[in-house]
Amino acid sequence: MGESAITLRRRWIVCGACGVIGAALLIFSGCVSGGALRGTLRLADGGMPLADIVIAPTADDNLKFAAAELKEHLDKITGGDFAIVNSPREGKQQLAISLAPGLAKQEVSISFSDSGVALESGAHPEYAVYDFLWDYCGVRWLDPTDAGTVIPSKPNLAVVRRDRTDRPFAKGRNPSGAYSSTLWTRGSPGWTNYLHVAYPFAFTNATFAAAEQEIARRSALFLRRMKSGGEVANACHSFYWWYDRFWNKGNPKFERFEPGFFAQGYDDQEEPPQLCYSNPAVIRQTIADVRDYFDNGGYRSSYRGIGGPGPKWGKDTYCLEPMDNHAYCKCTKCTSQYRPEVMFFNAEHSDYWFRFVNAVAEEVAKSHPGKKISTLAYSSHTGAPTFKLAPNVIVHFCFTCNRMPYSKRNKLELLWLNKWREDYPERPFGLWLYNTFPKERADRYTFVNCFPGFFAGVLGAEYALFDDLDISENIYNCGFIDDYENYLSLRWMWNPRESLKKLEGDYFSSYGKAARPIRKFYRIVEERYCNPKNYPQAFLDEWHHQTITIAWKALGTREVMRELESLMLEAERLADTPQAKARVANWRAGVFEYMRAGEIEGQRRIRLGK
Repeated sequence: MGESAITLRRRWIVCGACGVIGAALLIFSGCVSGGALRGTLRLADGGMPLADIVIAPTADDNLKFAAAELKEHLDKITGGDFAIVNSPREGKQQLAISLAPGLAKQEVSISFSDSGVALESGAHPEYAVYDFLWDYCGVRWLDPTDAGTVIPSKPNLAVVRRDRTDRPFAKGRNPSGAYSSTLWTRGSPGWTNYLHVAYPFAFTNATFAAAEQEIARRSALFLRRMKSGGEVANACHSFYWWYDRFWNKGNPKFERFEPGFFAQGYDDQEEPPQLCYSNPAVIRQTIADVRDYFDNGGYRSSYRGIGGPGPKWGKDTYCLEPMDNHAYCKCTKCTSQYRPEVMFFNAEHSDYWFRFVNAVAEEVAKSHPGKKISTLAYSSHTGAPTFKLAPNVIVHFCFTCNRMPYSKRNKLELLWLNKWREDYPERPFGLWLYNTFPKERADRYTFVNCFPGFFAGVLGAEYALFDDLDISENIYNCGFIDDYENYLSLRWMWNPRESLKKLEGDYFSSYGKAARPIRKFYRIVEERYCNPKNYPQAFLDEWHHQTITIAWKALGTREVMRELESLMLEAERLADTPQAKARVANWRAGVFEYMRAGEIEGQRRIRLGK
C-alpha cells in the first residue's frame, strides 16, 4: 500500500520516548518544565508522599475526577495521603494533570522533567491517569468485582522516567450492551448467588435493589478505567421508527400513512418486515431525514418500543441500515436487483442495499460535504457490492461468527472482511463483534446454559488481523458477558498489539498459587470449544450455533466436567491470599456452577429427547 494514511496512523498506537510535546501542552506556566530525564521519579518514601497531584484552579469536573482517581490509587499503593493542589508546592514533585490543546482528542502524553511528570490528554484527562497507573505503577483492572482490581503494595513508590505518547487503535470502543462479568442469565438463582459472592461489599446493609445500583455504578467505572467509549458514532438498524411515523395510524408519532414506503408481498402479516428501498419516495424521505438530522438534530421521532429521543448516530455521521431480517420487498423493481446465486455467500442483497445507500449518500454529499453515511455489512448484505460505494459511506462489518472459529461461516466472514479492505484500501471501516454467542443463543432459544465459548487465542488472532487491516473506525460488541474475554477486548480495542502472553499473565496471576489450575481449567474449555475436531461433522456442515446436544454431549462430556471439577477443588485448596480466594470463589460461582447447572439440565433434556 506504500506510505498510506493507514500506515501513518498506525505509528501513533504506541510511541515510546517521544519527548516533551511543547510549552503549549503544559498545565500552566511553570508547573512542569524541562526535557526528558533518565532514572526514576520517587513518589513516596515509607508511605509518605513526595509529590502532589496538581490541577489548575479552573479545572472542570473531568479533571477533578481524574485527580481523584489518581489520588485513590496512589493512596492504596503507598498507604499515604496524596494531596490535590492547585499550584506547585516547594519541596514536592508534581503529578500535573491537564488538557493539552496540541493533542488529538484521545491522545495521551506522559512526559517527565526536573519537577515531576505531566499527564496530558487531548480531551479525556482520565486516560493519561489510567495509563500512568497501569504502565508505571502496576495497577490492573480485571473486572468490576470486589476482587477485580490488583493494586501492588509499594510504600517506597518510584516510577521509571520514560516519556511516551499514545492514542487508541479504535476511535470508538463500545460494549453496546450490558456489561457482565458472569455467564449467568440475569434474574436466575445462579446470577443472584454470583452477585452475592462477587460483590459482598455492595450487599453490606443494602437492599438487593440498592446493591444492584452499586454494582451497575462499579461496572460503569470499570469500563471508564479501561478507556471504553471514545468517539462513538453509532451504527445499527435505523428504520424501525418509520412504522410509528408512516404505518401505525394510532401512534402519537404518526405523521401520515405511506403504505408505498413498505415492502410489498407481505399482506398476510400485520406489518411489512422491511421498506421498499427501490421506491424513489423512500429515497427522498430518507435524504430529507438525514438533512434534517444534520441541520436540526432530527430527534423529533422515537424508536418504537424505546420511547426515548430519535436516533443519535454521531455529530457528523448518520446511519442507514434495514430491519434485522432479510425478508425484503417482493416488488419487481426490488427483486430484479437481488442476486440469488450468491445467497449462500451472504451477498444476495448486497447490490440492492448498497445501491440504496449510494443513492442517499450521493445527494447528502451535495448539501452536506464532509458528513458521512454509515451502514453495516450484515446478514444477506455482508458481501461487498459489485460496484463502488460513494466516498462518504463508512461500512461497519458485522463479524457475527467471530466467536465461532469452528464454523464455516466464520471462514466466509473472514474472506468478506479481507475483500472489503482489498476493495477499499484507504477507507475507514468499523466492526460489530458478537462475543455474546453462544450464551445469547442459549438464553433465547435452548434455555439451557451453554458450554462457554472461551476463545482468547482466537480473539487475539482476530485483533491482530483487525490491526493489519486497520479496521478501526468504531468497534462495537453485542454486550460483554464473561470477564476474561471482556478484559482482553477492552485492552485490545485500545492497542491490539498488546501481548496476549502478558495480558494472560496479569489476569491469571491475580489467582495467586491457584493460577495454574484456573488457567488449565480455562484452556481445557477453550480447546473443547474452539477445536472443530470436537464437533460432529454433520453439525459443522449444516449449523454454526451451539445446540444442547453439542454443548453437553459433544463438548461438555462427563469426563471433561469431572476434570474441571477436580481443577476447581485444587484451585480452592491452593488459593493463598484473600484476593486469590475471592477470585477463585468468583470463578466457581460464575463459571463452574454455571457449567454444572448446564450439564445437569442438558443431560436431562437429552434423555427426554427435547
